[in-house]
Amino acid sequence: MKRILMTGLALSALLTHNASAFDFGSVMQAVAPVADAGLSTNPLVGSLTKNLGVTPTQAIGGSAALLNDAKKDMKPADFKALTTKMPQVGTLLAAAPATTGTIQSQFSSLGMKPEMIGKFTPFLLDYVKSGTTPGMMNLVQAALAN
Repeated sequence: MKRILMTGLALSALLTHNASAFDFGSVMQAVAPVADAGLSTNPLVGSLTKNLGVTPTQAIGGSAALLNDAKKDMKPADFKALTTKMPQVGTLLAAAPATTGTIQSQFSSLGMKPEMIGKFTPFLLDYVKSGTTPGMMNLVQAALAN
C-alpha cells in the first residue's frame, strides 16, 4: 500500500511539474510503437513514412481517416468488397488512434496540417489499386471527392 501511495505521489509530482511543458510531438512518438504493432511491413505505412516523413501513427491514423471518409460515401457492399479483397484495410482501421470530427480535425489531432490530406490521397489510391482493381480504386477516389 505504501508503495502504491509513493508511486502515485511521484507520478502526481511529475505531472504537475511538466503540465506547462506539454509536448504533443513527444506524445505522438510515445504512441507510435503501439499503433505500429503489426503494421510495420504494410506498404502504405512504409510509403507514407518514407515519402512524407510522418510517423507510423500519423500514417495509420491519416490513412484510416481517409478510408473512413470514403466509407461514408461508398455503398456498404463496395466497402465490404474492399476490406474482403484487402484485409489490411481493416487492420489499418482497427489500429488507428480513435479520432472524431472532420477529416481536417482528425489530421490535426494527429499533429498534421490539413494540406497533408492531399499528399496522403495519391498514396492511398495507389495502395488500393495495387491490392484490388482499378475499378475499386475509382470507387474510393470518387467517394473521397465527395
